[in-house]
Amino acid sequence: MTFLKNKIINLNRYTALNFSTKTYTRFWNLIFSIINNPVRFRALEDDNIFIEDREYKLFISQKLRAWFYFKSIKNRFETLGKMYFFDKIEFSKDNIIVDCGSNIGEIYYSLKIFNKNIFEYHSFEPVESEFKLLQMNTVNKIKTPIALFDKNETRELFIHKEGADSTLLKDPRYGEIKNVDCRRLDSIKDLNNKNIKLLKLEAEGAELQVLVGCGSMLNNIEYISADLGFELEQGTKSNQKEVVEFLIENNFHLIDSNNRSVNLFRNNKYLN
Repeated sequence: MTFLKNKIINLNRYTALNFSTKTYTRFWNLIFSIINNPVRFRALEDDNIFIEDREYKLFISQKLRAWFYFKSIKNRFETLGKMYFFDKIEFSKDNIIVDCGSNIGEIYYSLKIFNKNIFEYHSFEPVESEFKLLQMNTVNKIKTPIALFDKNETRELFIHKEGADSTLLKDPRYGEIKNVDCRRLDSIKDLNNKNIKLLKLEAEGAELQVLVGCGSMLNNIEYISADLGFELEQGTKSNQKEVVEFLIENNFHLIDSNNRSVNLFRNNKYLN
């Protein structure tokens, strides 16, 4: 199975890098048709791709990442939800969800699979092109591209759309740089004095800064699901130790972690 998966990934990479978006979508639609897979791609005028199957529809921007949906769109959403431990969170009606580093909004659909209730979604994505797709894919309370950080300021964003890992921390691997509006979470007026059920945190090495930017709001967050992989110093260092220590010092406990370096925390305030 791993051998076949690697073959598919390599073929997708070849076609993504060497075919136009229209040719790429036609090629894979032919393959899907031959193997009776309901997934279909459609090339859009802006080189984004519209994906649909019998259950879901999604706009994406990166051909290199399209293989995530080859089995089914739902399979991708379920995989993400389990990766971030949504299956271990006790959701209820009208929960407030904050998604930091949302990219095109896949987490929104993962939440809808594992949380059957209506929820309020505040999603932060600093890359303008990805934010545009985020707004097309989700119902988002945040209306402009914003990066969460520990200061309200304008900073350089080092952009790497292909890997969905653009960062506020200087990274010479990424040549595209744009200024972005950074905000502390506790400066977002719509969230003031509200209880937040879940903060999904993926800040490409700036997770600690985002948490500092929560200020006293941290006490009102019940769950934090944080991706603490190797993003610092050009992908060679993790901030997991520092983030875990910070959250434990602020009355959280670690519930679970996985080999993807995603860690699920819960605020002790909410324990029975």
